[in-house]
Amino acid sequence: MSLSILVAVIVTAFFFFNGSDSDFFVHGRGSTYTEEERQNEYVKLGYSFPFKEYFPETPGWRKIMDERFSQVRSLMSTQEKWDGWIQTINAAVSTPNFTEFGWGLSQAPDLLTLDMRQAIYSGLPNARTEVGVQVIDGPKPPLFIDRPDLNARALVELKPILEAWAGIELEPAQAYGFRLYRNESTLWMHTDRTQTHVISCIYHIASSDDSEPWPIVIEDYDGNTQIAYLEPGDLLLYESAKNFHGRPIKFDGSWYTSLFVHFYPKGDWKHENHDTKSHYAIPPDWADIVPDDISPKLKVVGTSMMNPFCSDHWCNLRNAKKSVWTRRIQPGFNVKW
Repeated sequence: MSLSILVAVIVTAFFFFNGSDSDFFVHGRGSTYTEEERQNEYVKLGYSFPFKEYFPETPGWRKIMDERFSQVRSLMSTQEKWDGWIQTINAAVSTPNFTEFGWGLSQAPDLLTLDMRQAIYSGLPNARTEVGVQVIDGPKPPLFIDRPDLNARALVELKPILEAWAGIELEPAQAYGFRLYRNESTLWMHTDRTQTHVISCIYHIASSDDSEPWPIVIEDYDGNTQIAYLEPGDLLLYESAKNFHGRPIKFDGSWYTSLFVHFYPKGDWKHENHDTKSHYAIPPDWADIVPDDISPKLKVVGTSMMNPFCSDHWCNLRNAKKSVWTRRIQPGFNVKW
């Protein structure tokens, strides 16, 4: 064992087994269980690692998730490792899928997009700064325009599109925006909250005249990395708690804005704590460092991930597939996936 790995093991063991703040370091402040209770629940729920079943159980999804687990197990930071386990288990094991591929493309109603765009341009002079977003990197933080009236309207008008795509009834959770990314921004790959951000869409509204096309990157259930370019009014539909997504390619332009619209299944979904469900699936030996000399190195940044030694910080972009939404049949209800 190399000296660096030995030191990491010693440091990890010290923080995990000693000190009054160890539960915060590992589980996050306010955890409702101890590590012993968590491991007992792991046994009670019948988990074992490697996991017997993924959702969905497709060869491509299993391949990409197996590699992700291997990358997480090789991490040397305890906190990065814990956060990596949670994100990957949410994607692969503890959250069901509702669609065949995990993502699709559609368009919002024309009048809604027109009103959204007018709100952006009129709100630009007074846009505030958005701070504290771990998954965004760049020389300047995003700007933000507050229009709760339009957010509420988007939840109502986009709901039928998302329900038709997912094939289930939905409850509105949140419409977040308008966020304006600025020049050289990147959005690291991540998944969203499993409690509320289950069936979602990214609604592209506008960008500055000097902006270059800025793609969304998303992993689908066949194990493919997809690149999607959106025009104003386009919607990227996705299962945001499961499918790793982001914009790891640097943005080139003054500003680029979208609205993020989230729903969860109607009925019993809200009565179960889905945010901690993945915690109980993490194996007892999760903190062990298992070297991986084959997969690209992974770095976990808060609730996101990136590959520090690959172009655009995501190695699977090398074999990515590109999609562009170009058809309009019935505005707001045509879906391509």
